[in-house]
Amino acid sequence: MRVLTLIDSLIAAGAERMAVNIANGLSRRGVQSFLCATRKGGPLEVFVDEEVKLLLLNKRHALDVRAFWRLRCFVSREQIGVVHAHSSSLFWAVLLKLSCPRLKLVWHDHFGYSEQLHRRPRGLLRVLVKFCSYVFAVNDKLLKYAVEKLALPAKKVAFLPNFADLEEVAALEKPLPDDGQGPRLVCLANLRRQKDHDNLLDAFVRIRRRYPAASLLLVGGHFSDDYFRHLSQRLLKEAQLGGRVHILGSRNDVAAILQAADLGLLSSLSEGLPVSLLEYGMAALPVVSTNVGDCALVLDQGRCGRLVPPSDPEALAAAVVDLLDNPEEARRLAEALKGRVATHFSATSALDKIEKVYAKILS
Repeated sequence: MRVLTLIDSLIAAGAERMAVNIANGLSRRGVQSFLCATRKGGPLEVFVDEEVKLLLLNKRHALDVRAFWRLRCFVSREQIGVVHAHSSSLFWAVLLKLSCPRLKLVWHDHFGYSEQLHRRPRGLLRVLVKFCSYVFAVNDKLLKYAVEKLALPAKKVAFLPNFADLEEVAALEKPLPDDGQGPRLVCLANLRRQKDHDNLLDAFVRIRRRYPAASLLLVGGHFSDDYFRHLSQRLLKEAQLGGRVHILGSRNDVAAILQAADLGLLSSLSEGLPVSLLEYGMAALPVVSTNVGDCALVLDQGRCGRLVPPSDPEALAAAVVDLLDNPEEARRLAEALKGRVATHFSATSALDKIEKVYAKILS
């Protein structure tokens, strides 16, 4: 079995982490595993196992003929049998299928705006998925969407929860910017509007009324866009934020940062099944998250962490303060989440399902 995992880039985001996790996991099971980032590489390159052959195409646009031909030659030379395409890399996967009909395609739908699925354009998607032998959806809403809106047979679609399996750097790359004297909060999320960092910052102002020495670390890539500049300006202008909130950017030492934190946060407006919650669980951190996407599934409807409504900084702050005020309860929730992640979101069960699908479509 020879499998190519296809993804747009290797930035430190959920779909990209899953692509690397799957490529590595297959290789460790003896599968001939290959990984291609069509647009660009990124911080996750360092986590790709040596046994996984990595191809970076650096395509300039969707119809970059030269880059596509490199990919087509790579697939032919390596005798790839299955292409596992993540998110928007489906388009190029279908082009590969058209140029090489023997290929079997699997699409992995990570669409993160699951609260706005009614706005998702589906005309082209309905055409592209017809070329797929199987589709994985990261949450129940996407599963229903595939069947009801993309007209896929139910037998060709399955729910596959994300799993956390990156072997992170054990030590900090460099000291954290705060003094570590007060509670240290962390939010592991790229700086995108969907993640609603404004809600988080508004909540943090309220948290500091109770815990003046608290600090907040924002860990995740940014794109030097208007949203990043807006958040940076808030940190400069608002006294309650300045010097207490730190944008760390994309980091390869996430596990070490989480080990140094006291509480993990997620303040999103919309999610699929966020890998950040799984990584909080692996680090045994107590968690407060907005109740969007499959966050409630990960946190077992609030039995493994606090769930609050989106866009409600008062509720978010109150939940954080409650856990900081009650460390025994916080520890209980953290241990419960760690156990739940190990049991229900393990690499083993996900890779078992993936390999069974590969075997079925190849036969």
